[in-house]
Amino acid sequence: MGDLLIRDVPDAMKRQLQESAQRNGRSLSEEAIEIIRRQIAVRHSGASAGQRLRSLMSDERFTDEEVESIAASRHERDREPPRFDP
Repeated sequence: MGDLLIRDVPDAMKRQLQESAQRNGRSLSEEAIEIIRRQIAVRHSGASAGQRLRSLMSDERFTDEEVESIAASRHERDREPPRFDP
């Protein structure tokens, strides 16, 4: 395997990467590789925004129609802002 050196990583970003690595039981390098691997997979998957949302929210069990509606609403100009009140 090849090596990769990344220079000038902001301190806050390195700290976040270290915290993420610790939470996931990985080394700093393993965590960076996993994040890069996932990002490359997403970009090459050809998945729509709705499909990516569904994969992130898989436990919520949105229907295909709900996910596509959410994705489509992102481009509506006159939509109401979301309400978070109970």
